[in-house]
Amino acid sequence: MKYMIMILFLLGTSLMGVQKEKQLVAPNVAIELLETIKDNAIVLGSGKQEVHAFIDPLCFMSQLYLALIYKHNQKIFAKYTIYLYLHEIESKKSKKSILNIMSAESDEKMLRAIMLGKGDFDLKDIKDEESKRTFNKIADVARRIGVYKRPYIMINGQVK
Repeated sequence: MKYMIMILFLLGTSLMGVQKEKQLVAPNVAIELLETIKDNAIVLGSGKQEVHAFIDPLCFMSQLYLALIYKHNQKIFAKYTIYLYLHEIESKKSKKSILNIMSAESDEKMLRAIMLGKGDFDLKDIKDEESKRTFNKIADVARRIGVYKRPYIMINGQVK
């Protein structure tokens, strides 16, 4: 039995060591692709360094990332301009939440309400074609770049 546990441990350790391909395109191509969706991002901060992050509103790690950003917002927002792209993890089934954020009068306020519990909200069935097009456009860029996790953070066209 203890040998079985050791084998499972070693197998698990070796599988975790197998790294997925981090990015499907070169950094300069990633930057070009990000430029096509930059206007669809929720922008936080006004610093010189650009950070691009693909997040899912229902992803726990994305929620932690956003909470960290807001916790240190004065330092972060002065140094960085953060572009948040809402991108669904299929298992989370977050498309409805994403469309509600995209079509909200204040996307940042709705983002905070859904991801951080900072406000009230009711999820509606969004029929807005513009939000659906934006959702698909971001998904296409994410697919082309090779986004495989959330948050998927990029600086200078490279995943971090």
